[in-house]
Amino acid sequence: MTRSAEVCAVPEDGGWSMFIPGSPIAADGRTFDEAVTELIGALREYVDDWRDRLHDAPNHRKHRGLGRLIRRSDDDRLREWLAGEAHQPVPGSDARG
Repeated sequence: MTRSAEVCAVPEDGGWSMFIPGSPIAADGRTFDEAVTELIGALREYVDDWRDRLHDAPNHRKHRGLGRLIRRSDDDRLREWLAGEAHQPVPGSDARG
């Protein structure tokens, strides 16, 4: 799968938070796999919102490629991309920096 965005995974409060820097897309879960599943849901919601109303918003136009990636991928492909691309920072570092 083509990499179009960096995915960051951060262990927090006994679980995991995942986010795509520079986008409003984030999710968390008790386990890494649960966080990935939640992020897939957040991606699907975002692409629906993008198609319905966000595509003309100046701060969302740049996510056109991400929307295409999401629409063209099934959940298994998204899971592979998210889990394989997730950057897990060294404990104690500030991943959102």
